[in-house]
Amino acid sequence: MRLIHYDVCSFLILTLMLISIFIRKLNNGHAQRLFVAFTVLIYVNTLADILCAAPYTLDESTDLVIRQVSTYVYFLLHASLMPLYIIFMGSVAGTWVAFLGKSKLKKFIFTAPYLLNLAAVVTNPWTDWVFYFEDGVYVRGKLVLLTYAIAAFYVAFTIFYLINYKGTLDRGQRIAFFSLYPYSMLAITIQYLYPDQLVEMFAYTVAALTVLMFVIRPEEVINPAVGAKTSSAFKTEMSRDYLSSREYAVIIIKINSDSSLIKLYGITKHELFIKNLVGRIHSCMKKTMNRLSDYDVFYLNYGLIALKMESKYSDEQMAQRLYETLSERLCSDNFDIVPECVVCALDVPKDFATADELLRFTDTFEKSDIQPGAFIYSKLTRQERLKMNFDIDRYIHKAIANKSFQMYYQPIYSVNEKKFATAEALIRLDDDEVGFISPALFIPAAEKSGAIYEIGDFVIESVFGFIGKVRPYGVKYIEINISAMQCMSSSFVKEVMEKLSRHKLSNKWVNFEITESASDIFDDVLSETVSDLHDQGIEFSIDDYGTGYSNLRRIMSEPIKIIKIDRSLICEINDHKSRTLLADTIRMIKSIGMEIVAEGVEDEQTAHWLIEQGCDYIQGFFYAKPMPENQYIEFLKSNA
Repeated sequence: MRLIHYDVCSFLILTLMLISIFIRKLNNGHAQRLFVAFTVLIYVNTLADILCAAPYTLDESTDLVIRQVSTYVYFLLHASLMPLYIIFMGSVAGTWVAFLGKSKLKKFIFTAPYLLNLAAVVTNPWTDWVFYFEDGVYVRGKLVLLTYAIAAFYVAFTIFYLINYKGTLDRGQRIAFFSLYPYSMLAITIQYLYPDQLVEMFAYTVAALTVLMFVIRPEEVINPAVGAKTSSAFKTEMSRDYLSSREYAVIIIKINSDSSLIKLYGITKHELFIKNLVGRIHSCMKKTMNRLSDYDVFYLNYGLIALKMESKYSDEQMAQRLYETLSERLCSDNFDIVPECVVCALDVPKDFATADELLRFTDTFEKSDIQPGAFIYSKLTRQERLKMNFDIDRYIHKAIANKSFQMYYQPIYSVNEKKFATAEALIRLDDDEVGFISPALFIPAAEKSGAIYEIGDFVIESVFGFIGKVRPYGVKYIEINISAMQCMSSSFVKEVMEKLSRHKLSNKWVNFEITESASDIFDDVLSETVSDLHDQGIEFSIDDYGTGYSNLRRIMSEPIKIIKIDRSLICEINDHKSRTLLADTIRMIKSIGMEIVAEGVEDEQTAHWLIEQGCDYIQGFFYAKPMPENQYIEFLKSNA
């Protein structure tokens, strides 16, 4: 009697594996689908093996038909196991197409044994070469050894393949893939010597489970929170795809409003939002592509999603459809949002020569400042590509290394002294590749990367070295914008005092500006730094007042001398309600003894009104634009 308990065990394990694969959505992607096909093949083979050997209480003719059909199905499917396994391995490595290439000889060597095996099985009902039943008992045919010989051939083929492309798979993956062969060879030997022990499908099941754990790696490949593949999986697949001659379309999707969504809803709801978008992408793809088409969705980073699909579909049409789909209003119990998306379609490998170039683009694309829309990378102009491939960190480090930052100065008019008694120092970056880069873009990026310390040091050193040149023209002090991060450095006070001493400057010739939003985060270290510098005679201003959430009570608790009213409030001066509110704000600030600088003044009427309200200083294009050092000195000479 043939024992089927190994097959029953295999059947249960495979059932759980397939349920897990579909629940965890591990069936998306070309390699994953091949693995599912391989697992299903083992599953059906195992079922056929059970039907072939299971004891029945039926009549002899029915019993024989069931055993003949199930054995035939077993051998028919078994012939496909090894070739499919090797194709799956090649797909994971990303080199299968490149390996076969256009070589007819390689294709013949790979397919001929399979076709020979298949032919022997297909013709078996007439030849009995593979198997037959004699008096209801299974008997091996003359060519059954052929199936084992062909299996041995594919083992050798796999070894040859792994040696040639070992660099495309890590050590764990190579071991996991090769594990099938010792498992199956041991099982085949046992089953050949002891025909009643049906252990071959159990060996295949153990091998499939090994591959699932060490090759498919669900915990590394899938981000269950959003229902998409991980950034790590994207990098791995792109690196392997570039080793293959296959062409792909890769669409990168950036959610412009992502950082605001995180602040507004928190991480958990943000993940639900991304999961909804990923669901929309799947729906759009299923409507556009046929069922057998392969595509993968990857969640790369906060607000960055990638889609990889077959290149036969129109990148332009797909990009536009995705943009329209993702830009539709998203309503749920957790949020009500109209997403702002940028969709950029790439042709791989035409648009980028290497995987590293493509991965660098995804990093810089995330940081770029692009208006919502759908774009085809190959159709962009050079300037448009530079803007989309805008690596702000690279340009910052380049400017630091080349010392290409420049200081500009905007004169500030003193109402009481009726002259340009001060100026604000403004840093500028004009790159030789992309041109002018706004401080509103590179300062936040520098704070995020830590480069703000080097930039801040450059600003202070440059301004301190320049103050002595303008003092003869009646300039009382220069206002210098500093980052709250600089103030939080424990060595900041010491460094400032050392620079003042080295440049032989009076402490009264410097005024530091902190933005209102920075004043919101006054903590012990920041407050201590401001107090220590104030004790040394250095005054502070609150810049951009009216753009944040500060209140005068908090500001009054710090040694602040000047409040600079942001131009956003000044621009609304023609509106009656806004003008009334601004007048009340000026009176309130003056009542507590602080001086006022009005920023962004662009016409004479506004300047006169602000002066009438009691503003101490006026700054804006009406009087002067920011200018380089030499022009500023000439300006002072002509307005002395």
